Amino acid sequence: MAVSNTSNITKDIKNGEAASLYYFYGHDTASIESYTKWLINKLCPKDAQFMNFHKFEGKGLDIPALVDACEALPMFAERVVIAINDLRMEDISKEDGDALRKIVSNLSETTTVIIYATGVDLYKNKRNLTDKNKRFCDHCAKYGEVVDFAYKSAGELGRSIAAALQKNGCAIDKRTAEYLAECCGCDSAYIKQEIDKLSAYAQGRSVTKEDIDTICVKHIESDGYELAVNILNNNAKYVYNRLSELAKQDYDAYEIVSIIGFSLTDIYRAKLARSSGLAAADACKDFGYAKNREFAVKKAFQICGSISLTKIREVLKIMSQTDLTMKTTSLDKKGAMLVLEQRVAECFMAGNGRV
Repeated sequence: MAVSNTSNITKDIKNGEAASLYYFYGHDTASIESYTKWLINKLCPKDAQFMNFHKFEGKGLDIPALVDACEALPMFAERVVIAINDLRMEDISKEDGDALRKIVSNLSETTTVIIYATGVDLYKNKRNLTDKNKRFCDHCAKYGEVVDFAYKSAGELGRSIAAALQKNGCAIDKRTAEYLAECCGCDSAYIKQEIDKLSAYAQGRSVTKEDIDTICVKHIESDGYELAVNILNNNAKYVYNRLSELAKQDYDAYEIVSIIGFSLTDIYRAKLARSSGLAAADACKDFGYAKNREFAVKKAFQICGSISLTKIREVLKIMSQTDLTMKTTSLDKKGAMLVLEQRVAECFMAGNGRV
């Protein structure tokens, strides 16, 4: 599957070269939505959209109406633009799927179809599209441009955060901007919301880490890392206070165990790599970390030196057993949280004094 990038597409559009088909997917839905809106307005200016722009929803896609739109000639404009939002191939029949493939394979030079996903899950796991969506994506790549809007790294997002806050009359240093990105799980949609809040809160001054901790809602994965580190360091006060806060925010113990487990795995990998004389970048590459997850390994490298390998292994084992218990036992929310708290107490006793 040939995947393009937005930089090349943007350059082509500015040079007056537009493809007949664009297929946008990926985890960073805020970026998909923002870029699609920009592309639509570039290809079909607002004053021409009444006659030349057509939008369809993927679920319940009206194939005959789509055919009519694709065959229409532009009226007082250079092209007809058709947007199809949240198309999931599992939601349409085989006949409609075959018809759709035929349509996108035979678009005229004056017609552009943009297929983009912002509110449906096209994935069978964190990395891979479902088989049906993958096959359709591959088909689109033969006739147009395909872009995977993956999450950006904390460093990349830090620069855009600084630019956005500067536009709002505020400032932020590089490390603090990256900290905000990490707290938001490198999700552009979350970041945008927090930038708006921080701009109103700071009122023209520099945004600090304390501001972020005070008013921003941290992404649950960020909590997983902090909880894992504090469990390994036997910081009972922090761990139990945070578990209580998450419970009040209506998070399930099942979800909390899962994100603690992910972070413990990051730390375990970092410890093994560091013990073998490898760098954080080597661990990221060897385990195939996405850009938005690389910061987790880099942070783990910084803190794992003082934690024994035995401690990490035993805590990871306890959390794995806790996860299995919750998935195989009928527990209500209170009961599940109590089990988690009890197992955390066991973690504090694990691996003490051993290397």
